[in-house]
Amino acid sequence: MAILNFLGRVNIAVRIVTEKYPDAQLYEVNGVSSTGSTTDPLKIDQLRVVFHNSNNTTVIIKSTSWGEFGEPELIPQIWVGDVVIQWPVKMDLTEANQLKEAAGYKAPYNAVTLRNPLGAVKSNPCYIFNSDHKGTYIFVDTITKEVYTGVGLLK
Repeated sequence: MAILNFLGRVNIAVRIVTEKYPDAQLYEVNGVSSTGSTTDPLKIDQLRVVFHNSNNTTVIIKSTSWGEFGEPELIPQIWVGDVVIQWPVKMDLTEANQLKEAAGYKAPYNAVTLRNPLGAVKSNPCYIFNSDHKGTYIFVDTITKEVYTGVGLLK
């Protein structure tokens, strides 16, 4: 039996949230490894999935175990700093990790975020690896497959 991948788990979260909040749109996915720093994307086992919702509200859902989620939480404030991610995304975390390593970035990471940062320049959704080197982020563009470091829009 195959293990549920990152996008499969996010898809479960999207389904749960949009069944309860039909206007909700994916903003970002934050993943961490409960066992600490890793180079294995399958170790990213805890997810928090954030959605933009109607009336400038936010919905957040958190994983409780692999492929299982708690109840969505409606927050009466808007989440800022992201552009809506058109779901589904075609690139899974495993491919992003492979592209990152092929580009020479092989250091362990302690968190990964899938998001499309709001900025002065239109960008694509990216996997953002938070490396163990404090303040170092590795970006993998889900559309162009470009890999770069920095603060997002500064390449």
